[in-house]
Amino acid sequence: MSGWTGIAVRVVQCLVGGVLVLFAGSAVGQSTGTLRLNMEPAGSTEYVLDTAYRMRDRELRLLEGPHHFVFWAPERRMLDTTITVVPGVTTDVRIGLRYSEEYIQWRKRSERYTTTRRWGLYGPPVVAAGAAAWMVVSYLDYRQAHQELVDLEEAYAASTDPGEIQRMKSTGIPDAKDDFAKARTTTIVASGLFVVSAGATWYLRRKLEESRPPAFEDKERTRFEGLVWVPGQNGGTWAAGITIPLAR
Repeated sequence: MSGWTGIAVRVVQCLVGGVLVLFAGSAVGQSTGTLRLNMEPAGSTEYVLDTAYRMRDRELRLLEGPHHFVFWAPERRMLDTTITVVPGVTTDVRIGLRYSEEYIQWRKRSERYTTTRRWGLYGPPVVAAGAAAWMVVSYLDYRQAHQELVDLEEAYAASTDPGEIQRMKSTGIPDAKDDFAKARTTTIVASGLFVVSAGATWYLRRKLEESRPPAFEDKERTRFEGLVWVPGQNGGTWAAGITIPLAR
């Protein structure tokens, strides 16, 4: 029996040794390589590695083979890609993220808002100031035309010269009346324009005070943030987010 027992022990030892050799061979076969990530924009780009780890590291030492990356930065479009690690080699990878469509549209709306606000703040006051100046000049012309008409009428009443009376009656007084009527019309138009422009200035300023600049909603960030493990000094934390499918 002792002989059979010794044989059984040797068989078990051989089997255990074979298993250990297989595991050792497997471990040795999984070599590592280094990735050096040159990310743009620098400093704000994050990524999720292998659908599990949210990181910012620029240099990684990983097992050989393909690894899944999702890169993202504020205001930028996500980049979903696979990078292959070559064993024993440091591979430089350049990552450049383009602006997201939401950010591009937000910039256009912001520029339109800024332009509209600038014209609303400065355009109507300039028009109102011009209308006020025109109104003052027109009023002064109106007073002068009125005074000239009064002087001609007084001269006509006091004159004893038949020729002078005829001249004032045929051309002088009618022309003065025409100038007075034109000056009065111009003054009325200028005054109306001033009132309208002043009212428009007040109305637009009130509307602009109530208006708000367009808000930027970073939908790419909503898509990027999910349930991922964030490594830390004490082991890491779970970061939960909401993923909403968005129609592009």
